[in-house]
Amino acid sequence: MKPVTRLFFISTGWTLAMYSASNFIGAWFWDIGTGILPILLFYTILFVVMVLSFASASKIRRRLSSARMMTLGIILNAIYLALLLILKTKTRQYYIPLAMLDGLSSSFYWLSLFVLAASWVKSGQAAWYNSWTGTIEAILGLVAPPLSGWIIQAVPGLNGYRVVFFVAFLSLLACAWLVLSQRQLEVSTGAPVLASEGRHLPVIPGWRRLVTSFGVLGLRDGMYFFVPSLILYIVTRSTILLGLFNAMQAAIEGVVFWALTRAHGPLAGRMGLVLATGVSLLALGLLWVPLGTGVLFLLGAIIAVSYPAFKVALESSALALITQNSRDDEDRTQLTGIKEVWINSGRLVSLVFLLILLASLGPLHIPDFRWILGLWAFVPLILYALSRNIRSVLSDFS
Repeated sequence: MKPVTRLFFISTGWTLAMYSASNFIGAWFWDIGTGILPILLFYTILFVVMVLSFASASKIRRRLSSARMMTLGIILNAIYLALLLILKTKTRQYYIPLAMLDGLSSSFYWLSLFVLAASWVKSGQAAWYNSWTGTIEAILGLVAPPLSGWIIQAVPGLNGYRVVFFVAFLSLLACAWLVLSQRQLEVSTGAPVLASEGRHLPVIPGWRRLVTSFGVLGLRDGMYFFVPSLILYIVTRSTILLGLFNAMQAAIEGVVFWALTRAHGPLAGRMGLVLATGVSLLALGLLWVPLGTGVLFLLGAIIAVSYPAFKVALESSALALITQNSRDDEDRTQLTGIKEVWINSGRLVSLVFLLILLASLGPLHIPDFRWILGLWAFVPLILYALSRNIRSVLSDFS
């Protein structure tokens, strides 16, 4: 099997596991009686671990090759799911170490995937790899969440969750086997490189502005990452609707991503960002309407429509910067780690802000969240202000 094909199957297996299980972790904790605060703490700790992991990316890379790092990330996530299966309702007593395990496994996987994609996917294979991974991810996003939601609701008690977690666990075992079964992968990625003392990354114009934009994108994502879907589940108590909510977002994002990759002219540049910012501001309407099922679905659609333009603009710039200015895997790992530190720090800040509100104002009721989610629509304005000269940023990296 060619490395690019193997990477495609690994990415597909990981995506299946995430769509099957991760979308329902908040609902799982709510159903076993943790309440909102422990759920917020779970994701806060997860992002703390991810920030620390990506900040230590270069040191980790010196001790582990990318293939071994990916294997470790996949195995740790399989252990995380196995613990959910074993602990059952006792999970609520161990949500802190479980969050740490989830954050560590995700960090290892994503860091290694970014580096391996640059090593395994040759220039002539990039179009095939990106088109097929995007297509399969869109299909899984449409099918896996609703199916998982139906299984959870159809099987009595908490056993539906356990069925879904077990499917994700098997998918991750298959991913680990795909990495471990090919001995030549270690050779193709190269052994870990020990950086010389005092080595510094190249000074690149526009890098600081770009990573700051990633931080603001993370600030937006942290609040919109799981809070609307969690509130939807609390309001409806339906995992089927939760699955449909996640499928709807995946479908909308897939269509917008597809349109942006084929867009030329203003839509692909500043105009796309203007439209994304304008759509984001529609969430201000939450200040005047209650958080019902239809309103939450509409909010989810607004979030999904506006996200891709910012993501494509920033990731395209970062990919060009890292590819053209890195000298080896050491540089690629460190630059990728810095980028991920910024975006996950933004997510962390938004959750810490929510925790501070809970601590200072006392328990928040569901109607109170419409003020938070509505006013958070101003964050994309900051992101647009940082990214308004995105064409000049892109030209710096071209």
